[in-house]
Amino acid sequence: MATNEELQPVEPSAYVTRQNQDAVKNLPDAGLAYENAGRYRIAPPDEPFVPSRISKSDSKVWDFTAFDFLEQSVDEVPGSVAPALWRQGQLNSTAGLFQVTDRGNCRVHQIRGYDLANMTVVESGSGLVVIDPLGSYETARAALARYRSVIEQDGPAQPVRAVIHTQSGVDHFGGVRGLFGDAVPKDLKVYAPEGFLADALLRQVTEGSHTARLVDYAYGTRLGIAPSQLVDSDLGHTVSVGDATFLAPTDTVGGLLPAATAESKWPSWTGIGWREGLYALEIGGVRIVLQPAGGHASPAEMNLYLPAARTVYLAGPGLLGGPSKARATFLDATLTAFGAAADAGAGAYLAPVWRTPEDAGQEQGTANRVTAWLTAHRDAATTAPDAGAAAPLLATPGYADTPTRTVREVWSRLTGTDLGAPRLAVTAKASLLAQGGSAKALEAARGAYGAGNHAEVAALLDPVICAAAIPLAVNSKNEQQARTLQADALSQLAHLTSHGRLRNALLTAAQDVRDPKGVLTRFPRTIADLAAAASPLGF
Repeated sequence: MATNEELQPVEPSAYVTRQNQDAVKNLPDAGLAYENAGRYRIAPPDEPFVPSRISKSDSKVWDFTAFDFLEQSVDEVPGSVAPALWRQGQLNSTAGLFQVTDRGNCRVHQIRGYDLANMTVVESGSGLVVIDPLGSYETARAALARYRSVIEQDGPAQPVRAVIHTQSGVDHFGGVRGLFGDAVPKDLKVYAPEGFLADALLRQVTEGSHTARLVDYAYGTRLGIAPSQLVDSDLGHTVSVGDATFLAPTDTVGGLLPAATAESKWPSWTGIGWREGLYALEIGGVRIVLQPAGGHASPAEMNLYLPAARTVYLAGPGLLGGPSKARATFLDATLTAFGAAADAGAGAYLAPVWRTPEDAGQEQGTANRVTAWLTAHRDAATTAPDAGAAAPLLATPGYADTPTRTVREVWSRLTGTDLGAPRLAVTAKASLLAQGGSAKALEAARGAYGAGNHAEVAALLDPVICAAAIPLAVNSKNEQQARTLQADALSQLAHLTSHGRLRNALLTAAQDVRDPKGVLTRFPRTIADLAAAASPLGF
């Protein structure tokens, strides 16, 4: 995690501060969300941070205390943060070991707040099944250690019999080796959706540098952690920056072989009716129904249902996932298949939900908190998030090799929209000439900044910054003034937005505009285990 000294923040303007203070009055009640975030917590983290296993210094890959500033009431939110984002950060701050369900010989626990995603542990009579083992070796190791220190303190350590990756994003698989250290069991089963390896290779190896840059922007890995900088990233606080690892799947779900469970072979233990495309399997001693499907964030994705625990589990949208018709259809099928039977809903991100005692007496098929939760996820897959004041800037493709282009690319992924090809430096130079030169563009931008039109400022200065790559196109004084003013404007837009990943991208862009030296991302560009798993015949 970054330190608070890595970026000198821009203070919010009086207008931005007033807007954020006024927004507090319009926040809807979130009492149930706070209740669910802390419900059934068994134990908090037992260490202040998770150290790196590679660095010889005191490098931290995760810091449990870094976001303590979020304890301040949302009614007293600083002017540099949108109140809705501050509250989301508070909801993501409750870390530790949690019980999801406890039904006979199938207990479900989650370790939350140890990484962006949650790690879920399902206990059977013969061992453990781990679902989505976080993004780093170090955080997964720490999460499993916390589980064992509390749940198994008076007995022997149960072996991890199987691992399930519900999606091909690195935050779902990067910590897998941390569960075992140097001794991965030879009989370990690793389940993943069809296409998992190919998609992971595409995003983390073939497109590794580009993916790393987008994640770096979206999750603020180079920002300091403070009210004026990184506050939250919607799905969780941020991504861990430890050692990402990989184990190739032993079993894939969703292809032609093996086929989905036939209606004639549908087992009664599922407690639900047969539907096409579902797999009823026993994995590591746990009976599970898997629902594989393609999604927008990653073509390789699957949800699942634990009949003995009456719990439905969602893979989530992924690091850079956005809405799409395919994702909405997938989630609608999840709701139809599992919603009526489930007593709890959990997932790779955020806190679970449970039926209320009043819900328990209702007939199957009646709306309850779990079906409402599934419906909300489905509906969110049809609606693009609101960019607020930054919308005018994000509506155009921007210019190649500029920080604002990266912001636009992040937002394009998060909204599921087509950005289009960027404009080139020669086009930027021509645009400046048409405006009367860089001095005229600066003059117009200063006027827009004074009027509080920060998106217009950033757009006006894009061609100045892009054209500066052409010798003599922009003099150094005007270039520096343009960079300073655009960075200030991007910071003001960041302070206004209630979308955490957009805020992070805007603040990181401001940092890179102000200091254009080649800064390497902190998110891993390649994963050695994953590259080694590539078939030379297929890639």
